[in-house]
Amino acid sequence: MTNAVKNLLLAVVLLAGGFQAGRLAERATFPCKVQPLARAMAPLLGKEMPSKELCDLILKIPQF
Repeated sequence: MTNAVKNLLLAVVLLAGGFQAGRLAERATFPCKVQPLARAMAPLLGKEMPSKELCDLILKIPQF
């Protein structure tokens, strides 16, 4: 396999991994962004909403 093909595959893997990491980070912060509506949204999302303290910590993480 040539170096160009290896570099292309590495670039594709890094881009796909970065995209998935961004999706997971957004999924983790979404419930905290809607904290005022948390009680109404919890049954719709089908999972427990994080506590206010945890949300405060999550929202302090810088977004890129």
